[in-house]
Amino acid sequence: VSEFNEVIAKIPVKLKLSCQNIEVQLSHSFQAPLFGITVLGSSHGFDPRGNTTGFVLWINRFGIMVDPPPNSSHILERLGIVPNRIQGIILTHCHADHDAGTFQKILRQRQIKLYTTVTIKDSFVRKYAAITGFSVPFLQSLFEFRKVRIGEPMNVGCCSIFFNYTLHTIPCIGFRAVWRDSSIA
Repeated sequence: VSEFNEVIAKIPVKLKLSCQNIEVQLSHSFQAPLFGITVLGSSHGFDPRGNTTGFVLWINRFGIMVDPPPNSSHILERLGIVPNRIQGIILTHCHADHDAGTFQKILRQRQIKLYTTVTIKDSFVRKYAAITGFSVPFLQSLFEFRKVRIGEPMNVGCCSIFFNYTLHTIPCIGFRAVWRDSSIA
């Protein structure tokens, strides 16, 4: 990887990918809520010390990560959250501070569900194909794509998630999750 004709990182020619979910022995057990969030980071992409904004949306005690920070697997482990409790990822847009953790999670936990629009998914896959040299079909085989339809409810477990476009320099989505008489937006 180069920037202004200077090599800033090297990617090995051969990468070994694990095909198994990674189980972690935890010293304490996290009790996931029926409906709620756990913040993984609340900073921005230009803060060298803070974790970029990302969180887990809990639906019936199972998690969907939203724009997971790059080190989210370590954050989950530190919080006592077993990796297989995370069943999906919502990717809002393809800036590195929002999608790098998504790519890491897909590599660590294959066949995780990816919730986003076709445009954002295609951008994500093209970006990481260019960065890694992996083929588009190979990258798409690593996750289960769940197509988001703007303005239409998507049922996830016992929750309805309503997606919308948001104002940004590139295609970007937001959402409102509704469970019983509670909502998170």
